[in-house]
Amino acid sequence: MLMSQRLSLFIMLMCLTFALPTSAQDGLNLPADLYVLVNNGQIQRYGVGTSGVTNLTPDSLFIIDFGVDGLGERIAFRTESGLFVINVANGGQTQQIEGAAADVPPYRGSGKTIAWSPNGDAIGYTTTYGARVYFDTGGTAGFVDLKEGIFKSLSWSPGGRFLAAETASATSEVDSVWWIYRRDGYNLALTSVIPSSVGTAWVSDGEIVFAPAEGGLRLMNLDQANAQAVLLDDSVVYRLPALNAQDALVFFGRDPNDEDVPAGYGRLLRLARGAQQLETIGEVPISLSGLRWTPGGSLLVAFQGGVIALYDPSTGLGFPLPIENVVAYAWGPVSASIPSAPPTDFPALPTDAPAAVLTVPPTDIPTELPTDLPPTPALEALAPTAVPVNSVSTLNLSADSFFLAPDTRGIVQVWKLRAGGTPPQPFTRSGSDVNEFAASPDGNRVAYVVDAELWLQVATDQPKLLARINSFAPVEADFSADSAQLVYVDERNGIWLNVLEENAPQLIRANASETYHRPQFSPDGTHLLLDVYGDAGVGVSMGVFDIAARDLVTLPPASPDDQRPVQTHWLRDGRIYTTVDSGTTTALAPGFYIFDAAVPQADPRWIALPNDANVRASTEAVSGTLRALLASSTSSFAPLQVVDFDLANGETTSILDVGSLIAPQLSPDGRFVSGYASLTEIDGVRQGAITVVDLQTGGRFQLSSPETGWNFRWAAP
Repeated sequence: MLMSQRLSLFIMLMCLTFALPTSAQDGLNLPADLYVLVNNGQIQRYGVGTSGVTNLTPDSLFIIDFGVDGLGERIAFRTESGLFVINVANGGQTQQIEGAAADVPPYRGSGKTIAWSPNGDAIGYTTTYGARVYFDTGGTAGFVDLKEGIFKSLSWSPGGRFLAAETASATSEVDSVWWIYRRDGYNLALTSVIPSSVGTAWVSDGEIVFAPAEGGLRLMNLDQANAQAVLLDDSVVYRLPALNAQDALVFFGRDPNDEDVPAGYGRLLRLARGAQQLETIGEVPISLSGLRWTPGGSLLVAFQGGVIALYDPSTGLGFPLPIENVVAYAWGPVSASIPSAPPTDFPALPTDAPAAVLTVPPTDIPTELPTDLPPTPALEALAPTAVPVNSVSTLNLSADSFFLAPDTRGIVQVWKLRAGGTPPQPFTRSGSDVNEFAASPDGNRVAYVVDAELWLQVATDQPKLLARINSFAPVEADFSADSAQLVYVDERNGIWLNVLEENAPQLIRANASETYHRPQFSPDGTHLLLDVYGDAGVGVSMGVFDIAARDLVTLPPASPDDQRPVQTHWLRDGRIYTTVDSGTTTALAPGFYIFDAAVPQADPRWIALPNDANVRASTEAVSGTLRALLASSTSSFAPLQVVDFDLANGETTSILDVGSLIAPQLSPDGRFVSGYASLTEIDGVRQGAITVVDLQTGGRFQLSSPETGWNFRWAAP
């Protein structure tokens, strides 16, 4: 039986052993104090021995991630409001370092997202665009942004002269790319890149050991033009180097010719500083997937599903800690200090050529935060304003928005454009192209489809597989207004509902003689609005589905050419509206048709459209008022007119002429119009620069990066 199977069984047994509350334990045999962030947003410290558990942060805070300084006295943490430092050794005194510019981590639980410099005068933290470093300059704050990659983890050298930043490899799921920055006062300059390594270990303040994916173990001297030396040749694959408390290198090795050690496994090895002989410490092959070292290199950590487990690296035996619902963790200083790591004298053979030196100028320090968003207009008439298109890197919008675009690897991801004015960044981290997606109203969740699989990305958590789809047809997912439920279509069997906290999706309406598309949650989450297609996909009706009663009421079209059913939407009060454009073949009068969802068969209320008008987009910007984008039915490139319709009396108010836009959409509050000035087909996808018009100021803006995107949508109920 493979070791992974043995470990899985052992974990299950130990979970039963450690099912008691923490207070009932005799103590945790930890190498250092363990700090955990639990899913209620609070930080707890589990002390070594019988020290017990301490809550370190007030209940009023909801913390996203954190890092502990080298003395265990201060904790840096982020909330939605910014970056803070709490002095746990001084009664919990808290200081705010900066506001929204602190951003959020793109990953959690896979490394240090917040890392203190050894002497505590600098804090590095990963961001959605790379990383940011705060320097305590003696009274004033200095900041540097690093934008070479989307970083998972940060690591300072023992003396703090270098910062290593880890990014996922674009070609492998096993190894990482490491970017090494040299500190010069209050600036950082990129000095080297390690293109492939499964783990790294600082062995002095200017030397780092790395393990290339193809094999071997190397040492890079950053003070000697990044010269590399071969510690062990590439005939054996090495993984996860660490400097232990005895000042020796420990790591795992696998000989490709050894059939007893499968790929992804390794035996524990040790190379003492100055020694000539490599020692084999563990005879048992251990699965290395997802493991990291504890401080001092004494134990291994596995973190998955909110549970932390510790393993003996020589035997593979381990136990889960009696801690649940963990979203991130960090270690305090080890009780017995690690040696200060003098320059290495590990035996080494020089390589034929040193690594190239890479240097970039210091990154500009931002001087101000985004300005506050002005209040939303009360839908008063605005005079048309002709303004040029402004190319911008950020957009200060009133709601979060999302779109599709390739990341730096060329893989299509869902990107998020935050309402507060920060540059757009990839929200998903898929290894394959995202085909379609839906964003939750709170902007913190995205359901997306990759290769006929439906995944859920929640903020910076690891993505979660929700379902495998039985066809490649669109799933047309939709979130409930509270973002807690997800509904989607599997074309081969029907409509599925997933209450996200319960995990298991339910088939709530099976296909029979009908098929269902475009499910939309009602504002209160009790009903779904459906497009109902007849046998063989012929004919379409509007359907209202009661989720609790599993009852469907359909409203047949008024005529065979009635297209209203595929243009239906909810109103805030639970009614339904749909449109008939001018120039359509149907005999119905152009306008908005408003139905009572409880009795959809009753005659609808009708509000007329202006002559020769088509509805390109609409939203209930405020209760009782529909804001619509109207264009002439005779021209595909006609300018868009913004018009408000009073649902009570049918009166109209002209707001603004916004010019021509392709695929326009209105923000939830009706203040902004998004779209594209033009579209170009690239790799079979029609895409363009994202353009936004501010209806309050008349300003017209175009995102400069990414250069093109598609499938733009607002986060809205």
